[in-house]
Amino acid sequence: MKNLPALFLFALLPCTAAIASSPIAPFKAEYIALRNNSEVARTTIQLSENPDSTWTLRTSTVGTSALAKMAGLDVAEESTVRWVDGRPETVTYDFRQDLAFKNRQRHGEFDWNARQVHMIDGKSDVRYELVPYTIDRHALTLALASDLSRNSNQFEYKVAQKRAIEDVRYTECGETTIAVPAGTFTTRCLERVREKRTSKSWFDGANGWVPVQIEQVESKGDIITLKLASLEGR
Repeated sequence: MKNLPALFLFALLPCTAAIASSPIAPFKAEYIALRNNSEVARTTIQLSENPDSTWTLRTSTVGTSALAKMAGLDVAEESTVRWVDGRPETVTYDFRQDLAFKNRQRHGEFDWNARQVHMIDGKSDVRYELVPYTIDRHALTLALASDLSRNSNQFEYKVAQKRAIEDVRYTECGETTIAVPAGTFTTRCLERVREKRTSKSWFDGANGWVPVQIEQVESKGDIITLKLASLEGR
């Protein structure tokens, strides 16, 4: 269906789309964040259900290394999504980064009635067309987990960026056993390769497809890694 015109897909939605509960159960996971194998921060990822049947995924990161503490590292990212046919669609998105030398904010509104994304990022204020199953970059974790939960072998997504929707594709990079501070897990690996960085995520099916490890390799060789330290709600 990815090649069909967006308006045609929207015409189908009232007949085929069904708002549903999340295929991913609520959880709270704590991670150690490392840069080149040295701890720099602690990250919490939490998924919770809201009274209006939407769900919120929230990630918060606070610096723990001397340099990160000095810089006042404090990052929060939040996606509110609804589930349609077992897939997430973003409703709102917020990002905040506080550093001594750099503060950033981004806010996105996804108006499914008007079929429009409104993305505010610093001085940029952009509106563009919304297509079915659009998510924000933060909600990619949920999209990957939900596709794994239904044993999909295709991992292609429409992701709302600063000025437009981007086609994002992950490929499988095998099943492997991962040892992290929370224990040892049998995982499925998904990978996204870009010009300047490569991202990998390892998900554990026995614990509801919560990510056990997330890794990003930058073009200059720096490696940012999240390793699961504890897990609640499973």
